[in-house]
Amino acid sequence: MWVFSKKKMYSLRKSKHYLIQTYHLYKKKKYKLPVDTRIEIEASLTALQNAILQKDRPLADRLAKEAQGFGLTCLKKGSFDYFRDVVIGVFIALIIALLIRQMWFELYEIPSGSMRPTFKEKDRLIVSKTDFGINIPLKTKHLYFDPDLIKRNSIVIFTGENMDIYDVDTMYFYLFPGKKQYIKRLIGKPGDTLYFYGGQIYGIDKDGKDITQELQLTSLKQIEHIPFINFQRKVELSHKNNNSLIFYQMNEPVAEFNLQKNQAKMLSSVSDFITDYSDLWGFKNFGMARLLNSEELKEFHLKEVPKGVLYLEIKHHPSLQSVQLTKDEYKNVYPKIQLSTSIIALQESHLKALMQNLYTARFVVKNHQVCRYPDTCVGKKAFAPVLAGIPDGCYEFYHGKAYRILWQGMNQELPPSHPLYAYSPQNVQLLFNLGIDWDNRFLKQKKEQRLVPARYAYFRNQDFYLMGAPILKHDDPSLVEFVRKESSSPTPFMDYGPPLLKNGVLDVEFIKKYGLTIPLKMYLVLGDNHAMSSDSRDFGFVPEDNLKGSPSWIFWPPGSRWGRPNQPLYPWLNLPNLIVYSCGAIGLVFCLYRWIQKNKLPIL
Repeated sequence: MWVFSKKKMYSLRKSKHYLIQTYHLYKKKKYKLPVDTRIEIEASLTALQNAILQKDRPLADRLAKEAQGFGLTCLKKGSFDYFRDVVIGVFIALIIALLIRQMWFELYEIPSGSMRPTFKEKDRLIVSKTDFGINIPLKTKHLYFDPDLIKRNSIVIFTGENMDIYDVDTMYFYLFPGKKQYIKRLIGKPGDTLYFYGGQIYGIDKDGKDITQELQLTSLKQIEHIPFINFQRKVELSHKNNNSLIFYQMNEPVAEFNLQKNQAKMLSSVSDFITDYSDLWGFKNFGMARLLNSEELKEFHLKEVPKGVLYLEIKHHPSLQSVQLTKDEYKNVYPKIQLSTSIIALQESHLKALMQNLYTARFVVKNHQVCRYPDTCVGKKAFAPVLAGIPDGCYEFYHGKAYRILWQGMNQELPPSHPLYAYSPQNVQLLFNLGIDWDNRFLKQKKEQRLVPARYAYFRNQDFYLMGAPILKHDDPSLVEFVRKESSSPTPFMDYGPPLLKNGVLDVEFIKKYGLTIPLKMYLVLGDNHAMSSDSRDFGFVPEDNLKGSPSWIFWPPGSRWGRPNQPLYPWLNLPNLIVYSCGAIGLVFCLYRWIQKNKLPIL
């Protein structure tokens, strides 16, 4: 007889636990035991069951310890039994976790700054997988999908499978091969036609209805939208003609350059009305900007440029009129699209306005070297800028405020006395030109330089915008002089105005002629942080089957952004939610029923 300490008497509940545990061990080993041992165990367990039912605690205590002894002797699990139970348990847990993550909800960590300010690096989200469909686990398909549930300006999670995205492969639970998931704001639905002006988007749906109000939500007024990452994206040899190169924007073919004829033209598949590159979707309304000092300005040999503290170089109006094969700074040959250049002289007040509205990528300072996060700046970096006098740490600027990044993405606003706020034209130039890529190769090195900062300029209602802010108002003398000079240019960088009729109604015919039309079963997605986002401007439209869900809650870090993300709310009461939650409830009820049946007396 196995003897246990008599100092503590088992409760009836604990005695019941040992009864059930020993009984299930006995069922597994029953036919491997001698007959007399079986009779002994069954008699003991039956007596224990009766004692529990009769609430005889002393007797149940003695018999429970006897049953516990069986579990340590003749019913003891072997190494294989333990291994088998662990494998089965882990397998079942993985399957359940996989089903929940793929079909119901999952936790998601933001890896990059492409969705700032809505989401920042290290943010943790709860992502619903039932807002507009039901996913098939480990497949890029839906059991059910309702496109009417998709909302413009909502945020979506999608898989990169079958898309032109670099480094898309991953492993789930280190076991299941799959594709990485991405998070962006959904802008355009199938059949929509969109046009970019003034950092905003105007558009019509597939039926020609004005959807501009959906595209320009008041809650998202700080989010800018730019129609390109840079003027020249992917270039590939034509599959039909080895003598032609194809230019891509939005990962769609838009223009062709004939190598033999040395001529370029827009493709007819884009639009019959788009005759040059700058006519694409509002490209002519935007420029790429960089700050120059007086020495760098001398390369342009420009006359009548007013004297300024610094000078804003604007590259704009990409054109196919004189495309040429050329070499970049690394001796790579590529067809170069012609760009127009304009210069604005900036005064002290403009530079201070830039500092007051400055935003940068998150960056790491180590021994005065600066690297873009998540690089840790360990070791000597060949192209790392230098910020003298800045303590080691991780920082970022947003709307002119500097923050130190703390543990797990939490931040702390820096006091005005911090050296990052130190004002000088040189500091403004460095932060503006390098604040996104933090790489000295983006500094001005030569007149026709391929690498340019991801800083964008545009007009809105006659005001001149940089970094989402009206840095020069329409009546600013510097802007008035700039507009006067530009008016005599064959390709002026000026305010061409929004696509509206004189009565303020959307010019639908203009949108149809010059807008970007979203193909059927495809969606346009853009990052909230246009300067740091690889999105549809890079990898193209997202297929309907790739859409997986939408973030519903930010649960880390604590602070003002905690809670629902900035997007139109999805209704909870929809068919995908009802189906998945009902299945989950049925599963839980079934498991509870099975547990009750398994633990209900009598069991013998």
